[in-house]
Amino acid sequence: MTIRRQPSDFVVIERPLAAFMASLRPERAAPATHAVYELTKESLGTPEAVQQFAKAVGARGGKIEYAGLKDKHARTTQLVSAEMERADPAKEVGGRGWSARLMGWADRGVTASEIEGNRFEIVVRDLSKQQSTEMGMRAGRLETDGGLLVLNYFGAQRFGSARHGAGFIAPHLMRGDFEGALKLSIGTPARKDTGKTRQFSRLCATHWGEWKKLAAELPRCPERRAIETLAAGGDFDKAFEQLPNFTQQMSVEAYQSHLWNATARRLAEQIAAEFTERWQREGGEEAAKKTAFRPVAPLRGDDEFGVMLFPTARMVDEQWRGVVMPVLGPKSELKEPWGPAAAAVLAEEGIKPEDLRIPGMRRPYFGEADRPLFVVAEGFELSEPKGDDMGSSGKKVMRKVRFSLGRGSYATVVLRALGQ
Repeated sequence: MTIRRQPSDFVVIERPLAAFMASLRPERAAPATHAVYELTKESLGTPEAVQQFAKAVGARGGKIEYAGLKDKHARTTQLVSAEMERADPAKEVGGRGWSARLMGWADRGVTASEIEGNRFEIVVRDLSKQQSTEMGMRAGRLETDGGLLVLNYFGAQRFGSARHGAGFIAPHLMRGDFEGALKLSIGTPARKDTGKTRQFSRLCATHWGEWKKLAAELPRCPERRAIETLAAGGDFDKAFEQLPNFTQQMSVEAYQSHLWNATARRLAEQIAAEFTERWQREGGEEAAKKTAFRPVAPLRGDDEFGVMLFPTARMVDEQWRGVVMPVLGPKSELKEPWGPAAAAVLAEEGIKPEDLRIPGMRRPYFGEADRPLFVVAEGFELSEPKGDDMGSSGKKVMRKVRFSLGRGSYATVVLRALGQ
């Protein structure tokens, strides 16, 4: 089973709020000084595409805003805005792997609050007939009014700071082990590292402790400032503070996401057990003779950052469907019905909520944010299987899935639920 065989196999279309699009003005006139463009890119990360876009429209990088990062290995469409002094920027611009067209003018730059979610069109290739049948079966078991009911795990993209496979950075920060945190951040090579990142991490791993040598030989990039701080006699906490703000914050949020996913996995087991107990109590065996229905285990999806379990739609009652569970912070109260599961996960980690802080540092910080336990992949469509012209053998098939998700949910998690 393969996704992203080519960028056009994974299409992401950002869905802005209708009210925001309706508010755009056709011409620049104060206070509408932000030109809003629809940016389409392929095989290019959002920061790289935006950098080229800014140059093309004659705007400084700091004047560009967008709602979120879109996958590099995909064909994606999203809104970007540029605060412009000139009233007549080009209506269409483009370059290698990207293009943009002017949609109108807004009073403010584009942020996540203007985005409803994303629409996905994904080709799943290299399926055996058994895998194709399994995919359809899983979709049927997750089906609910309006789409598929899926446990709202964080996807693997959220765990980029743990790509090295040597554990999470945040626990080192919480213990005050700033050298360990820094080494995991920039001095521990990962298999998928490429380009400057690969060169940088390998040099750091080989010459860790030789700060002056590293300061002289490392390629120029923002992370280099941490090594320069050490070469000048600075401490490891000060060096960590020199990492880009995004890198620092993601080291914390990756661990928070791990705790959330581990709690959600426990809740999936609990929901399935409660359903089976209720089914048995209500005379399920007798009913099964008439309906041929018996409870099944939660659907399993194997992910590199932890197994994902997905209760079937029939298992999840209205109470569970409405549960909102926070990403844990130091002031989190462990409330019912998710609190006991979260307490068990924290106990396994050897911590309590109040331990989710970094001694002597104001940032990065463990912010608490609510997240729905379940999400509906709306408008779900699964094509019939057909021969895969790019498969590894002539016996393989391909299927296309289409669905929409709200902001902050992951298409890759839906694919895990479907057996990918």
